[in-house]
Amino acid sequence: MTRSHTPKSLAVLLRARMHPDSIPSPPPAPSPPASPEPDPSARPAAASSVRHWLHASIGAASPPPAALECFSDGYRSLDRGGRHEILRSLATDYDVPRARVRDLMRQYVSVSATGEGGGEQPGAEREEGGAASALYRMERGLRDALRPKYAGFLEAMNAQPGGLKLLAVIRADLLALLGEENAPVLRALDGYLKEKLVTWLSPAALALHQITWDDPASLLEKIVAYEAVHPIRNLIDLKRRLGVGRRCFGYFHPAIPGSFVGCPSNR
Repeated sequence: MTRSHTPKSLAVLLRARMHPDSIPSPPPAPSPPASPEPDPSARPAAASSVRHWLHASIGAASPPPAALECFSDGYRSLDRGGRHEILRSLATDYDVPRARVRDLMRQYVSVSATGEGGGEQPGAEREEGGAASALYRMERGLRDALRPKYAGFLEAMNAQPGGLKLLAVIRADLLALLGEENAPVLRALDGYLKEKLVTWLSPAALALHQITWDDPASLLEKIVAYEAVHPIRNLIDLKRRLGVGRRCFGYFHPAIPGSFVGCPSNR
């Protein structure tokens, strides 16, 4: 039987883990010489490189795609500690610029008080129009200042190929870090990223696709593993649900191929 004619059932079964039987195995081959232990300074060096690309992406008015790609590749290569280090830097170093917010608030209060106190003076109407224009400008400046510095980076990463999937990984790492360090700055980053992911993964951005037995085995494995409403017992049960007269649909995001958001119907 050729590989191209292998049934779907066998293809999925071949990907499953097999338990060794009781047949005695041959004596083990001599193990190669032990490799030297990794340098403990290797992870900080990798994290510092990823932090460099993070700064290059956030510091630019329009994050360059090359810097975003280098950050993405570097972040994926980090271990748990390195990722947490990057998340702390992202949340702390690129938070809301509060010094600028305080200056703008003082100016806003000053102009607002001046405009309110000059209503009975000559030429008050002209001054009121000028004060109102200044207030509107300051309000726009306040809205911009209250936006975290990492906001543009997250939006640019979402537009990057594979960026949305990386942002989902970052949020998972962030939730794990929050379980250890429930810091307000980390909660602020998590809340902002959660709001953005809710928007980017809204139903309007999803595509409805009918799932059949002819879909890739990797997708069918995910359905077996993650289906919680109607648990799937085995491959026969899965094939029955995808057979003639049955309909199974899934929501997919075009930026994350092969990953479904949910199966809304199976009847």
